[in-house]
Amino acid sequence: NPEIPKDILSEKLSILDIHAVDKMGNKILIEMQSSHRTNFTKRILYYWAKLYSKSLKTGEKYETLPKVYMFNFLNFNLLPQVEKFHTVFHLLEKHIPNLRLTDDLEIHIIELKKCRNVYETSQSNLEKWLLLLRDAPILKGGQMKTLAKKNVNFKKAISELKTISYDEELRNLYEIQSLIADLDHNTRMSDAFDKGWEQGIEKGIEQGIEKGIEKGIEAIIQSIEILLETKFQSEGLKLLPKFRKIKDLDHLQQILLAIKKAKTLSGLKKTLKL
Repeated sequence: NPEIPKDILSEKLSILDIHAVDKMGNKILIEMQSSHRTNFTKRILYYWAKLYSKSLKTGEKYETLPKVYMFNFLNFNLLPQVEKFHTVFHLLEKHIPNLRLTDDLEIHIIELKKCRNVYETSQSNLEKWLLLLRDAPILKGGQMKTLAKKNVNFKKAISELKTISYDEELRNLYEIQSLIADLDHNTRMSDAFDKGWEQGIEKGIEQGIEKGIEKGIEAIIQSIEILLETKFQSEGLKLLPKFRKIKDLDHLQQILLAIKKAKTLSGLKKTLKL
């Protein structure tokens, strides 16, 4: 069951993509995320902590707590400052990086967009799996055969993909689920745009009047940051330092409106002549 039960009504419901237990009793969380969300790193830690705390029942000893491994497969760049596609996080001592507090926490971040767009023998098995996961819909027959020859498990996975593509009922189910996910995502984005835009304008004007122009500017900047991250993820946030230099409230409001209307980041840059 991928759902982590709630203890109280006010507690946040958590539903994992995959919740597994291995032969040693270790727990494994797998999350697949197609687009960036605000405070995504906090969500990762929250899901890990919630499952870890739920693993101990009343009367049990702390030593029975299992290791909880979390794997996050992301179709966006969460860590733009890091070049490698696979990063692993533990609880480490600040001044002694090799000193680990416990082995119970292990969080993997796997950024699919950072994988190389080549299929060569020098790649690791993990990278080949990720390319198959990411590029399966667009891989050519020759590339599929190359992967299938290298590993019997690749061959099995490709066979399953073909079964799904040929089975009309399964394909329709997959397409419906994908459509629902896209609609949910677009709805969340639209709500975020409207909320950020309206609240930013109102709050900026209100604080500009009541608390001085500097407070009003900061309120607008905060809304600009929310919309940039929600709509264009880390690439959009690269524009934020330029906007922070602007000290004209009306100009910032115009920028906020331009972000709301923009369909692409390049289109926004063109509109704002950046």
